[in-house]
Amino acid sequence: MIEEVLPPGEVPPEEIQHANKIVCEAFSDMFRSILGPIASKKMLTSEMTKEEVVELVSSSGYTLLKELRYEHPTADILTESGIALGDAVGDGVATMLVLLGELVRRGFELRDMGIHQNTVAHGYEMALEHARSVLKEISLEVDAKDDETLRKVARTALKKSDYWDENELAGIIVEAIKRISDKKPIDVDDVLIEAKSGGAVKETKLVDGVLIDREVLDDLPTSVEDAKVALLDFPIEHWEPARITGRKALKEEFPRKRSKAGETEGATGFFFKMTSPNAIKAFYEKRREMFEELLKPILESGANVVCCRWGIDEEAIDYFRKEGIMVMKRVKFTDLQRLERATGAKIVKEPEELTEDKLGKAGRVVQRDLAGVKYVFFEDCPQKKACAILIRGVSNRVLEGIVGEVKSALNAVARVFEEPRVLPGGGAAEIECALRLRKFARSVPRKEQFAIEAFADALEEIPKALARNCGMDALDTLTALRAAHASGNVNAGISALEKEVVADVVERGILDAFVVKEQALISAVEGAIGMLRIHDLHIAKSEVEKEAEDVEAQIAGRTKEWIMKERRAKMRAPKKIVRGRLKY
Repeated sequence: MIEEVLPPGEVPPEEIQHANKIVCEAFSDMFRSILGPIASKKMLTSEMTKEEVVELVSSSGYTLLKELRYEHPTADILTESGIALGDAVGDGVATMLVLLGELVRRGFELRDMGIHQNTVAHGYEMALEHARSVLKEISLEVDAKDDETLRKVARTALKKSDYWDENELAGIIVEAIKRISDKKPIDVDDVLIEAKSGGAVKETKLVDGVLIDREVLDDLPTSVEDAKVALLDFPIEHWEPARITGRKALKEEFPRKRSKAGETEGATGFFFKMTSPNAIKAFYEKRREMFEELLKPILESGANVVCCRWGIDEEAIDYFRKEGIMVMKRVKFTDLQRLERATGAKIVKEPEELTEDKLGKAGRVVQRDLAGVKYVFFEDCPQKKACAILIRGVSNRVLEGIVGEVKSALNAVARVFEEPRVLPGGGAAEIECALRLRKFARSVPRKEQFAIEAFADALEEIPKALARNCGMDALDTLTALRAAHASGNVNAGISALEKEVVADVVERGILDAFVVKEQALISAVEGAIGMLRIHDLHIAKSEVEKEAEDVEAQIAGRTKEWIMKERRAKMRAPKKIVRGRLKY
């Protein structure tokens, strides 16, 4: 037994290394099947219970990786690496994980041959630098303002589907990126993606301006021209006494507490003891004065559209109704931030901070009904970059997968805007790099030669996976690609939709963003080297143990077992979907 030969908390090095290899290979195999435009989809479910609930259906590596849950530490490292890549460039996660797994597998094979892991790591680093120079050499400079080129990049990043028109969706994606391309780096989160179930994906549309999934409060204007927008981060609610203890205390002022979203909780700030009928009258008079003081800056600011993050009392709505002001409550903070960027308004946290110069502008604010759901549109904003993509689909779980693919395409186009370079897709770039790496390896008179050749073999797994996923023979495809590139055809690659090896994928419009491909390669090599250099494992204190050791937790009786039970309950809690809508 391990406990007899090692101190507590230690695992034999050979066991942890073997486990690392298995986990990396498992990740590589899992994401291999989602490469390409007609790749397979993955279905994620909740924990294995009698009522298995489908959580997600998608072929987006980034989307899947964020939802997967593992207990192995190596899996956590791979997951974090993939998410970091997705956060940086938004695409290329599946490619990175496939390459990482292959590099680890081949690296361990070289170690079994007697080559030290540092030699393997050095060889991988040499191969990476050479591959990056090859990618730069075969890349094509493009005009970031050329819509047709950008649509080709978007179509390449999108998965083939019978439910949407790739050309139309690619056009929507390009137009959305153009709206927000005035600042670098481009943040695709500036494009709001609103998903609504119950319709066809073909109904997906680009919405000019900003839309929020909130309704205008009852009997208030639903359309405002020449809007002056106020963004409030404080509740418009009465102060409520917890206890009446003394009339004198009415004059005391206390900070108002924020109510939580979905709740209406006034702040407690004074105490009053009723000793006569006049006392309760004085209380209500003071209460009304304080409420009017709260409303006064809002009414005098000149705002005719108010978006509040918190709750709003019915009495306040009466005031707004008299002034003809459009009001929305419980607006998400992310929506307030989008409105801030689009309208030029400033989010204010206290009533006295709201002045005319803090207001934003919009040509028109109007409430519309889309598929049975009311949205508020902010149109003709000073910042023309504001836009949203409204996606329709048959179910929320399918919609989540579609949203992931749309985001990948958005990121691919955004990266071309930042670095106007593209690479031939369909595995052409990987085959060309592999060909030149083998030639480069023969010039290295050291053991690193084996690592460089292993790197080339790993790169060829990408076109082999593309071939398998579209129903082609992997070996026949690989040999055909090798022959084409050996004869000097740099752009020879796989056209998955036609299920054939084509002479020039660039002419077919199969283009990958240079930055995405390069970064996926870098991340794969860094991750593989990290895995190869892990020698053993030691068990650290868990977060639960650390929390249980806290003095306050001990006083409160929060034991380790109690905390574990609480966390399991939260993890198993089902996701809430409000009104059939998903917000990204």
